[in-house]
Amino acid sequence: MAGMLTATHAYNLFSLTLESRYGSGWRASVEPETIALLADEIAIGFGGKAEGPTHTQTGGRAPTVWRFPDGSRARTGHFGLRREDLEERAA
Repeated sequence: MAGMLTATHAYNLFSLTLESRYGSGWRASVEPETIALLADEIAIGFGGKAEGPTHTQTGGRAPTVWRFPDGSRARTGHFGLRREDLEERAA
């Protein structure tokens, strides 16, 4: 996986963690607060720096954008962890 963006690694770990713990229906069975906190923990673990208030600072009112050391970005919140490059392509 050399050359893969850190945001991609973070997304993969987030998805695999929730699916292994709660199954494929994790979105329906896990509290949004738990989803957001795990997403933030993974972003921090990959060296992400928040570009604004984090989930715990806003009480979950706003998503957090994270910039990783390689310049890639991800967004976290009640929805989980999303790579910014995918959202930009979809727009």
